[in-house]
Amino acid sequence: MQRLVIALVLAFCAVPASAEPGAGPPPMEYQQPMGRSGFWTSPYPAKNGAYRYRLLGIGCGLVLITGLVTLRLVKKAKAFRAERDAAAVDKTVET
Repeated sequence: MQRLVIALVLAFCAVPASAEPGAGPPPMEYQQPMGRSGFWTSPYPAKNGAYRYRLLGIGCGLVLITGLVTLRLVKKAKAFRAERDAAAVDKTVET
């Protein structure tokens, strides 16, 4: 089964794409202008990197929050493991 799947994948990749000759992006005069849409950013140009620093602040905040949550989870897991190991040692000592 595994050989069949590999053979099919290789056969599919080996076949050239069947495209019409000349089918590609339209000439430049027909393409839409590549400007800002205004959804994520303002349609006006940023002055002094306004968007860059705002996005950098958001990214640093997300990294900080993720790091703090990870640190807290690691500490809780370490404490839980130490408590579980201590309980196992107590049970073996009593018997």
